[in-house]
Amino acid sequence: IRDSVGTLMKMIKSTALALTIFHLFLIMFFAGTVQAQVQNKDQDGIKNKICSQLVKKFQIRIKGLKKVHKGMYNAISSSLPLDRIDRYNRHVNILDGNLNREIKLIKGLLEKIQHQDKKCKDIAERLSPDINKVYEIRTSVHEAIFNSNTSNYKKLVEKLGSQVQSISDKL
Repeated sequence: IRDSVGTLMKMIKSTALALTIFHLFLIMFFAGTVQAQVQNKDQDGIKNKICSQLVKKFQIRIKGLKKVHKGMYNAISSSLPLDRIDRYNRHVNILDGNLNREIKLIKGLLEKIQHQDKKCKDIAERLSPDINKVYEIRTSVHEAIFNSNTSNYKKLVEKLGSQVQSISDKL
């Protein structure tokens, strides 16, 4: 009887050990599955966060572009006859350089946005034509300054203002 009780106790211990190990593996499996799902959701959240951060940077650059436009518009409206719009006017050259810098930064942000998720790509596709028009206007503004073409410069600054407003409205 003692051998049978001893054998029975060993079987109970081994069965209890097997069930305990089985339950531990089962818990680990479900915990791993839940953790993987949470990480996947976190990655989507990070992508949305990156997209929103890029859009905020984009809005900051648009504000900078508006400031440059305002300066250019004020240069046109200046009542001083000495403030000619030509390549020798330091203020106009600084504004042209600032316009060039802002547009390059905006184009760089546009490229970063295009490499993000679908939502960001949609934003980039919506803004891309307007940004390309602003880039073309910038080239024409530079030529107008170099050629001292004041009337063309005024028209281009007005076009620039409408394009900047269009971009701002689409954000």
